[in-house]
Amino acid sequence: MQKLLKLSSIFSIVILSLSMLTVTSCAKFALDNEGLIDPSLKNLTLHTGFTDNIIPIHADIWTVSYVREATTGEILRDSTGKALKLENIGAVQLDKGWLKMEKTNKNELKLTLLENFNSRPRNFVIGILSADKKEEISFTQNRGEGYELLKKEVEEVKGSRKITVSAEGCGSMELRNNSNREKKVDITSIFKDVKSSSLFASSDYGAFDWVNQQDSLVSMDELLVDGVVHWRGRVPYIADRTFEEYIKPGSKEELLLKPHTTIRVRGQVKYLERTCRYTFTIKNKTSGNRFEVQGIWKQKIPLSTCTVLE
Repeated sequence: MQKLLKLSSIFSIVILSLSMLTVTSCAKFALDNEGLIDPSLKNLTLHTGFTDNIIPIHADIWTVSYVREATTGEILRDSTGKALKLENIGAVQLDKGWLKMEKTNKNELKLTLLENFNSRPRNFVIGILSADKKEEISFTQNRGEGYELLKKEVEEVKGSRKITVSAEGCGSMELRNNSNREKKVDITSIFKDVKSSSLFASSDYGAFDWVNQQDSLVSMDELLVDGVVHWRGRVPYIADRTFEEYIKPGSKEELLLKPHTTIRVRGQVKYLERTCRYTFTIKNKTSGNRFEVQGIWKQKIPLSTCTVLE
């Protein structure tokens, strides 16, 4: 009886070992025949950017062997000019900044893709290599159908204000009163070229490309001097200096001239300049994807005008 039990135990061990071997072999076979990337993720068409999206890679050891432009086959590079690759845990980024790839501690591929603001689709391919297997993720990224400014944060730089008095934008004219009475003379034309100016500057990716050019006006912080509002309004959000006329339609500047007087006068303007930092939060209306744009806004405003006798 004891001998039979012993033989039965040995037989059981043999059967268990064979079963384990069979399971292990089947698992290895399945791994060898499984794709590196889920089929649903191999060809992606987007109208948005995204941040920190995970793409599972079905392999223990894998690398991103290349990123290339799909139509030309051009290999895309990092800021040092090297072909963009990802082999170890860590992150790499394209020199133009719109694609960032990271291999996480969990052996996942994490992607951040910035918006494509161009009217032409952005087509690129990411190549995944594991042992003798190579698969690709193909992206077609289109511009979003619209973008919305959700939030503005504007902060004036302390000490940036500067007040100057100059003849910038001013002209001169000769005035005559040949009558026996005082009269008001229109001198508006002296100040017709006086303007306020606005300048936005930003080095952020796509800082101005999201804007609908037909409606680029944004409201910025009002200008207060000694508690008095000297400017409040909207300015074009573009990567260039823009101007606004100081003399508004219908307004008039006049000078009281004594009888039998001929004088020549020129204009002077008191200007105030200031610099502000801004942060805009933008939303892709289609996808809801949000991103921030930071930069500098410089403004020059005429505070007051006067005339000087020449």
